[in-house]
Amino acid sequence: MLNEQATKALELLYARAKRTTDNFDLERIERALDEIIRLNDISPPPFQVRSAPAHASQVLKGRRKLAKQIALGDLAAHEEPRQRDYALAVVDLALWLNGTTALTTEQRQLAHRLASEEDSKTIAAELGVPITRTRERISRARQAARAAWAVDIRQP
Repeated sequence: MLNEQATKALELLYARAKRTTDNFDLERIERALDEIIRLNDISPPPFQVRSAPAHASQVLKGRRKLAKQIALGDLAAHEEPRQRDYALAVVDLALWLNGTTALTTEQRQLAHRLASEEDSKTIAAELGVPITRTRERISRARQAARAAWAVDIRQP
């Protein structure tokens, strides 16, 4: 059960949240609300209610130090700040390789190994084939995969 000061603080924070448009302030209010709802027995409730917004600010500022800052001045109005997730592209490629029927089993296996960043020397050693023959196989598998990808992507 909340005491009278905690209830009043909750009402004031909710009213402040309705008025503000600043995202940092909204996160701070949300964090302070959580702290007020979960008052502990270590210190008196009035002190905890007063210090909740300050504690919330400290936590959020700590998060901002951890998060990468992106300068928005270099972006055009229609662009969004982002980083390319190359791991997602590898997952898309692996899913496509499993589903396509345009490649032979050997080409599919080579493509999977190349997508997992194996080099031609390792593949040649495991297959027991000379490195030049392995590179030829890789070249043919890549060529077939590019052609199959172009056909599969163009189809709706």
